[in-house]
Amino acid sequence: MTEWMYQIRIVVTSELSADLRALRSSASAKAISKIAADNAMEPVCTFDAFQAYCDEAEKHELHEFPLYHWTKSTVDDPVKKEKHQKSFAFYLGNEQVYHKALADKLYDDLMSLKLEDVLDIKLIDSNPKNNPQPPKDP
Repeated sequence: MTEWMYQIRIVVTSELSADLRALRSSASAKAISKIAADNAMEPVCTFDAFQAYCDEAEKHELHEFPLYHWTKSTVDDPVKKEKHQKSFAFYLGNEQVYHKALADKLYDDLMSLKLEDVLDIKLIDSNPKNNPQPPKDP
């Protein structure tokens, strides 16, 4: 049986996103950052991760980055940009997914904050049946 890995994602207000992305110390940003640090994690803005992927691809051969065109079209779309700037995933070092026990703890810790500027908290598993897959022909 496959043991799925997990990730915690949050959606926040524009204001909280700006605070988290700029490492400003609003009360909510501090609380989220403390929980992340207590769990040896870091909140990573989805848009910033997409932009970093595109930047890296543009420094190298694009064919080495199979999702470049799909990611670049997402980064360049103003509606998708706004959406993804409010979305954060928690990384464990460079790892985007981790064991369920850690994900459950992080999820519970974040839920206990009851922050109004956190609009959604999701526990996502790595099972492809439960997640949209990138296009086969980007």
